Amino acid sequence: MAGRKLKASGMLEGSTILEVLISMIVIIVVFGIGMMIFGNVTRASLSEKKMEAQSVLQQRMLDIEASNDSLSTTIQGNDLRVEQKISQYGDNAHLSLVQLAAYDNNQQKVAELDKVIIKP
Repeated sequence: MAGRKLKASGMLEGSTILEVLISMIVIIVVFGIGMMIFGNVTRASLSEKKMEAQSVLQQRMLDIEASNDSLSTTIQGNDLRVEQKISQYGDNAHLSLVQLAAYDNNQQKVAELDKVIIKP
């Protein structure tokens, strides 16, 4: 190993190629395991945000159906921005296409919900 004392001849004893390769393989395996754990944690936090956004969009859809709202608006919540677009569906005046999309603080789309509803 490199940390050993000098021999009487004045030369240092070095590591063999086999030792270096084994240490590199161990480092790569540990790094790979760490990256997998980081990816799983990141994916889990994103799915929680998606579930929350989906819940908010479903509640907003129920509110639109109950109130017969026909305006396209943007609603800002705590950490979500919901964009609501309502348009006529096809040629039928009694059908409306409601498109809801939720965006996070980084302006990335987290969830979306589309539904055709019947207007009275």
